[in-house]
Amino acid sequence: MPGMSKSPATDVIRPNSRKQRFMALCLLMILSLTRQTAAYANDFNAIPSGSVLTLTERVAATDRAIFIELVKMAKFNLHFHLEANRHQKWRGLSYPIGREAGTSLTFAATLIDLKQQARGLNNPANISRNELKNALVCGITGNALSGSASSLELAQNTWIMLKEREKGHSPKRSLTFIKNIVAETDRLLEIRAQLEKEEPSLERRKIIDLETKLIQRIRQQLLFEFGTWSCHSRDQAWRENTFYSLDALQNFLRMSAGVMALKAFEQPHLARSSVIFALVSNSLATVNPIVRNYAGIAIRKHQRRKLAKEIQFERPSMTSTELDDLQQQLSLETNQDWLRKVSILNARTEKLDAALDRETKDINRYRQIAQQQSISGPLIGLTGVASSTLATVAVYGYPHDPTTAIRLGFAGRITQGTGQAYALINTPYTIIKGMIRSHRLSKRGELPSQILQERLKRLDDLSRLYM
Repeated sequence: MPGMSKSPATDVIRPNSRKQRFMALCLLMILSLTRQTAAYANDFNAIPSGSVLTLTERVAATDRAIFIELVKMAKFNLHFHLEANRHQKWRGLSYPIGREAGTSLTFAATLIDLKQQARGLNNPANISRNELKNALVCGITGNALSGSASSLELAQNTWIMLKEREKGHSPKRSLTFIKNIVAETDRLLEIRAQLEKEEPSLERRKIIDLETKLIQRIRQQLLFEFGTWSCHSRDQAWRENTFYSLDALQNFLRMSAGVMALKAFEQPHLARSSVIFALVSNSLATVNPIVRNYAGIAIRKHQRRKLAKEIQFERPSMTSTELDDLQQQLSLETNQDWLRKVSILNARTEKLDAALDRETKDINRYRQIAQQQSISGPLIGLTGVASSTLATVAVYGYPHDPTTAIRLGFAGRITQGTGQAYALINTPYTIIKGMIRSHRLSKRGELPSQILQERLKRLDDLSRLYM
């Protein structure tokens, strides 16, 4: 049949036409890719054959890399010094206020106790038990406030330490960061030395050598700053945390002594434990500032020995006269403006470092209230030790002679009250004097934070110009 003879032919032709169309499409794609490849080849061949960097350009590229590393180290040092042991502004008042409130309450307790003991010097029956209980409650509250103030400071320091660790300011991470920069700059300086050997001009080699010496000195000054500030940071952290830990402990021990003394009205045998707790707490208060100082010194020396094994951070050996001659010579011979500016900034920084360290120590010293100071702290503590010692002698030595026991307690309370009165006066005096000094430094732009922020600004300006 005619219809049946057409169908097979049509079925055969259709697949062939599809294959032809597919082959044609593939051919077009291959031709298109070939043209694109040829175009890419033409573009690549269009790069001039003289694009290899010259010796001067290679030196400039190496110096730019060194400049970037030096700026990174300088900025890290500044941020480290600003933030590693940072104290919020409100902490300058919160701790003194807490301690002043606690000391006021314990002083009030001492006065109440003195009044009652004075009434009972000749006749113990004149002493009011309710007034003595009120004095103990007042003292317990005061010690709780003082201990809480120290605990809050310790918690704040711990929080700052954990936060700064995330920024790389912990001893381990900061050292790793600096070691990486030292390794990279050593590699770049080695490349610079090789490029110096390739320089055919003797005069140009001399200039490159002078520039290398100045770069090495700048890096050594930055390493010295890092080492100094790292040791200072560890010293300060351990001084503060040691003091706050022992201070919180002795206040809570004294609070426990007060609680036991309060219960001793119904359970007299607790009086002995109470006076022992008080004696231990006052002894801790006496040795606390001394232990704090020794802890800081020991940690600072340990950190210095540890850093000395990892990096060379001693003060640059070149004298200021040699440095001035080197900078003057380079100012006439080198065409590297960044090196001149960085060297000037570095020389200015070196001169300000001594003043910066002095102001930082002064601010830390004024931050210490009466109980923290190296001389007044032990003296105040000793007045408490004297009072606790006499109370211990009275409780253990004259349990059946209340008149003698009261007279011993009265003498001890007078001594302790003297120390507490001194602390009440000296704390606001120290804080106000420190605030006045900080205000004067701030007006002159000489606060450590202002000096460091100014350095950061200059580094940022340099970075924008040469990076």
